[in-house]
Amino acid sequence: MRSASRPLRKARTWKIVPGLFIRDQSGTTALEFAFIAIPLCTLLYASVMMSVIYFTQDALDFVADQMSRPLLTGTAPSSSAAFKTQACTQLPSYLSCSSLYVNVQTVTTFAQPSVTPTYDSSDQISNKLNYEPGSPGDIVALQLMYRLPIPTVAGLGGFNPVTQGAGQSLLLLSTVVIKTEPAS
Repeated sequence: MRSASRPLRKARTWKIVPGLFIRDQSGTTALEFAFIAIPLCTLLYASVMMSVIYFTQDALDFVADQMSRPLLTGTAPSSSAAFKTQACTQLPSYLSCSSLYVNVQTVTTFAQPSVTPTYDSSDQISNKLNYEPGSPGDIVALQLMYRLPIPTVAGLGGFNPVTQGAGQSLLLLSTVVIKTEPAS
């Protein structure tokens, strides 16, 4: 026996009506979200990764500026390991000292001193990195290179900031060229 509060439900009958599917809106929201889900996730991932990249580049530029001061004044450590240790103390806590490479070399002109990194089979920089802090009055180029690991996500519409193969990392470079102060 049915209670009075619950009326009998009538069975749903389906009629074939031309254009009914076009007017049915029951799954539209889910379908529209499915169309934009991958581009939306790609955009969010790209925004976060580009923020991390720009923040890390800014931090690397700051460290290069700070480390150029001892070179400028002639008070730089005598070894590259000690110089790198000083640079590592100024890195933000989320950056690893093992991914930092330091190249200090004396150059003849201010025009484009550069080191083009080459990599060995284990995806490590194979260039000979110099440490020549120079004499008073020399032109010195300081280059800090940092390999920022980038987590890649497959299928995100081609966004991939990675510049180095198997290691999936982006090489960030900061260069400061100075003329050391003459000895007094």
